[in-house]
Amino acid sequence: MVLSFFSSEDSVGGAGWNGLCRFEQSGASGARYIRRIIMGVNASPASFSADLSGCAALPVLAGDEVADLFMAALGRAGATIVETVSHAFPQTGLTCVLILRESHAVLHTWPETGVVHIDIFSCTPRLRSVEAIRALGASLGAQQISIQEIARADGHAQRARAGG
Repeated sequence: MVLSFFSSEDSVGGAGWNGLCRFEQSGASGARYIRRIIMGVNASPASFSADLSGCAALPVLAGDEVADLFMAALGRAGATIVETVSHAFPQTGLTCVLILRESHAVLHTWPETGVVHIDIFSCTPRLRSVEAIRALGASLGAQQISIQEIARADGHAQRARAGG
C-alpha cells in the first residue's frame, strides 16, 4: 500500500495555519514522515480529503458492512457519532454521512473500480482523522491512499475574539 499525505503550502503562514505535513506509506513498512513544520502550538480545525484506490475488499462487501467499517475506524480514532445517514446505490456504491460531535465525515464508494473517497472535518485535534483513514484503508485492502489536509479557520476563536 502507498500512502501519501500533503498539506497545501499555499496556506503556510495564513490565518489559523499550524503545520505542513507529508506522510508516505508503502506496503507493510509503515508510515514515515518526510517533513513536518509546526507553526503554532494549538492545532486549528482541519479538513482531510482522502482517496483510497485498489480497495480489493470493496467489491465483496455490502454497503452496510462498509458503513460499519467506516464508523468503527472513526470511533477508534476518537469520533463521537451523533447521526448516520447512508444510501446504497444498487451495484454502484455507497454514500455514508456521519454527523459527529466533532463535526462530520463523508464516505463515497465505487466498488466496480475499487475507489473510496473520504472527507472528514473536525473542530478538534482530538479526532485522529489520518488514523481513521489509514485504518479504513487497511480494512478495505487499499493499495494506495492519498490524503490532503486543508487548514480551516477556527470559528470558535473568531467568536471569542468578537466578545461572544
